[in-house]
This record gives sequence, structure tokens and C-alpha cells, in this order.
Amino acid sequence: MREGAWRKIMRTADVRRCRRAASLVEPILTLTVLAVVGALAWKTCLKAVHSANNTRIALELTRLTEALEAFRNLYGDYPPDFHDPLAVRAFMKQRFPKCPPANYPDFSLQSPASALYFWLAGPDGQGFSPNPKNPFASGGTARIGPFFAFSPERLKETEGAVEYLPPRKTDGEPYLYFRAGKKGYDGHDGWGKVSPYRNSETGKWINPDSFQILCPGNDGKFGSGRNFPAGDDYDEFNDDDMTNFSGGMTLRHAKP
Repeated sequence: MREGAWRKIMRTADVRRCRRAASLVEPILTLTVLAVVGALAWKTCLKAVHSANNTRIALELTRLTEALEAFRNLYGDYPPDFHDPLAVRAFMKQRFPKCPPANYPDFSLQSPASALYFWLAGPDGQGFSPNPKNPFASGGTARIGPFFAFSPERLKETEGAVEYLPPRKTDGEPYLYFRAGKKGYDGHDGWGKVSPYRNSETGKWINPDSFQILCPGNDGKFGSGRNFPAGDDYDEFNDDDMTNFSGGMTLRHAKP
């Protein structure tokens, strides 16, 4: 075979190899571009979902606050959060004086995680009985409350108590309710790693005469930081948390 013919054959083979290589690169590039676009679209979509969920949480925190105010207007005080058995007993004697201790439910089952449902919906979710000697009795048509419409799909029974999960969460940590005492939240042991917040500018308790409602946000987990609004002790879980004192914003957006 002549040298020129051989070179022509080799050039043809090189062209074919290049075409095959190009045909392999094109789908790889296409898939790469689609993956990048998909990741960006997913991130944008997730951000929109979280933003919408934060709006729902902010609205729900407002309604829970209004429900607690309605409870106070009727019974003369905000309900206890069950962290202090003596405070619960004192509340019962003052607000339900005709109810004998024998008719009390088992308060030891309750905690700051179940207090909202217990007091705003009643022990059985149907409000309270108008019978002053047994306001916790079930049945009857003339019920007092519920003060708040809890979403059934977000109720979680834990060791005999009912907790309330934030919107779009079927797991994770529930709303928490902390009731201030005579000295604010001094001596309050909180709930697990979670405890009441202090004002980072004044060093004093936030809402020292009323209550704090805490929501774990979109990640379903509470942070361990406790200085608001500075957030100088926040961990990775604090930023998306929301409260009844953060102005409808996450703790991260509430930072000055």
C-alpha cells in the first residue's frame, strides 16, 4: 500500500475517533448542565417553601398568643407550663377553687411541650367542662373552649401527653410554652436543652410577666443559644427558630 493511501486511512480513522469522542462528551455536558440547573431550581424552590412555611408559623404564633390571651381573660391568668408542680397547684387553687385535688388530671405527664394543647384544647381536646367542681370532666355539650383550633395531623402523643408540631412537620421537636413566674424565669429548667430567652441588650428576661412560645423552625430542631436578638451564642439550629417575640421573623433575620 502506498504511503499516501495509508495516511489517508489514518486521517479517516482519527476523524472517526474524534467524532465518537465528541458524541460521548455532548451528553455528558448536557447532563452536567441539567444537574446544575436542577440543583439551582431545587434550591430556589426549597427557599420559597421555607419562606411560605415561616409565614404560616408567624401567623400561628400570633393565633396561639391570642388564644392564651383569651384564656387569661376568662380564667384571670395565663396557664402554667408544668415545669413547677407548686405553680400548677397554686394556679388550680386560685383559678379552679371548687375543684378538689381528687379531680385533678395527672399533671406529672405534662410539660412545656404539651402545655399549649392541654390548656387551650382541654385534656381531651374538647375544651373544659363548665362544672366548677370538675372542669376536666369529659362529655357534655356546653363546653368551654377549645381556645385554639389545633391541626389534628400535627398532634403527637408522647408518654401520655399531646404535643403540637409546627407546620409541615410530622416529626422533629414541638412548640414549647414557657410561663414566667414571680421572678421571671429564674429557676426555670426549660425543656431538655431548651430554656427561656434573655434580652441581649438589657440582660433581663424577655416577657418576664407573661410567657414565651418557641418554634423549632423548618429544620425541626431547637438551637441552644439564649440571647435575643444579638444571637452571639446561637448554634446551627437557632437561626431558623421563631418565637412570639421575634416580630414574625426567624431569629437570624431578627438579629440587629
